[in-house]
Amino acid sequence: MQRLAVEQRGLLGDAATWHVGDIAWGIFQHAGREDEWDFRTWDGRAWAWLRLPTGQLDFDVHAKHGELLDEVLADPRVKSTWGFDEQRQTLERHGFAKPVESLHFYARAVAEPPELPELPDGFRYRTVVDDDLRERVAVHRDVWAPSRVTEESYANVRNAWPYRTTLDCVVEAPDGRFAAYALLWPDDENGVGELEPVGVRDEFRRRGLGTAVCLFALRRWHEEGGRRAIVYCLSESACALYESVGFHRHATLTRYER
Repeated sequence: MQRLAVEQRGLLGDAATWHVGDIAWGIFQHAGREDEWDFRTWDGRAWAWLRLPTGQLDFDVHAKHGELLDEVLADPRVKSTWGFDEQRQTLERHGFAKPVESLHFYARAVAEPPELPELPDGFRYRTVVDDDLRERVAVHRDVWAPSRVTEESYANVRNAWPYRTTLDCVVEAPDGRFAAYALLWPDDENGVGELEPVGVRDEFRRRGLGTAVCLFALRRWHEEGGRRAIVYCLSESACALYESVGFHRHATLTRYER
């Protein structure tokens, strides 16, 4: 799945649906719940990931093997899936005609290391270390409550390729808690990093920390050789944050129900 993501990004650039980080984050944060999934693969040309019992389908089909999309969508258990505008006709042919929500794709160049804003007194930028596991999970669970991420599942994420602790970025509050975080996933072959996920604890919002931690992650990515970054967003507020740090919208993925 990750090999296909790398190949697709090399072929399609920002138009690729998946980043290697999406797959690592999506799978390893849920490790131990494999009875809720059904995977199919087509010899490196495509894959389908069905979530049970919701019937939500994620998939990737190689740009040179678009004919496989019909086979991927034919599973009668699928109740909803995502697609770009150019895939809509195929989706409708399989009964996916009701748009539900939109996921916006953003990208930006990282030709120069971003300047970092000054943090409030007592706050500091840093990346996580092994001893931070409990607090790193705690900030994620606070931001995304209710969350199924646990210390065990995040340890799985940290052990997954291509995670790097040097790109797991946080803003630490004076009391030692993490006020904000941004995890950047590297795709070194294509030079494209992905922010996934990003969060700020409620009590620390409206202080510019979301902006600060994103710029810090982008700076760290530049220091490690990255020159492009991507991010996705559903909400207007999240999209506005990414636009404020230099990302531009270039595509929209729509979820359709059958």
